[in-house]
Amino acid sequence: MSLYAFLVFFIILSMVLYHIFALYMGSKMMKYILKPGTMVFIIMLALYSSPWDTTFGKWVVVALLLSVIGDVFLMLHEKWFVHGLVSFFIAHVFYIAAFWGSFSLDMTSSSSLIIGLLLLLIAVCFFLFLFPSVHQEGGGQLATAVALYIIVISVMFWSAILIGSSMLIFASLLFYVSDAVLAIDKFPYRFKVAEHIVMVTYFSAQLLFAVSISWGF
Repeated sequence: MSLYAFLVFFIILSMVLYHIFALYMGSKMMKYILKPGTMVFIIMLALYSSPWDTTFGKWVVVALLLSVIGDVFLMLHEKWFVHGLVSFFIAHVFYIAAFWGSFSLDMTSSSSLIIGLLLLLIAVCFFLFLFPSVHQEGGGQLATAVALYIIVISVMFWSAILIGSSMLIFASLLFYVSDAVLAIDKFPYRFKVAEHIVMVTYFSAQLLFAVSISWGF
């Protein structure tokens, strides 16, 4: 087995162990170990793909590193939530930079504009859905931060669609779903399987971004 295949296997194993020990069995220690630990293995996989050879690879690695920082903040006390949000916001900015700096995107075609307007409509509707509970919890400051976050992840998803790579589209969609479920669970409605959905989509998205460095397109 090559080192690349071994890392992929170990990442998947770490994801499974996270769901068993951290979520199902409720071990905080395993959560603190396996959540950032899984991301460290994903970053190792990205680094193994010679990311410094391309702008795309460099910015993806930076985005993955920022995601680990965001993970750590989100695992801490509730008061660090906004710090985690900011970390992931910047991570998405670097994903967008990787897309825009590495691919030629036609942002003015009719299809691009239609997709963009559709995603904007979804973003506005989702924010309006979240707004009452977000505002109640953190006032205008938190509502503004959430609005900006929704915008940046929508732009990332839109950019991936314009590139046309099935891997990047699926990775961005998984990230989009992960954050949407996390927001619903945190603000308006708590539901039991939310964290399972959030983490399986999140880890899968980050794994696909790491793999995409060596994909070649």
